[in-house]
Amino acid sequence: MVANIKREMEVWSVSKEQLAKRTNISLATLYNRLNNPSDFHLSELRRIAQSLHTTVEDLMRVV
Repeated sequence: MVANIKREMEVWSVSKEQLAKRTNISLATLYNRLNNPSDFHLSELRRIAQSLHTTVEDLMRVV
């Protein structure tokens, strides 16, 4: 999932700082979630997916 988030961030040229602002997730929390993805809340994943023009399902897809 983290790889998918990072890939979408790259596709849309969104930095971690920008993603944190867009999703109203503190930068520290975003870093923690990316290091421990099992700690993500569904609401956070929804906001990230919306910000990156994708779906939660796509973010969670195993490639």
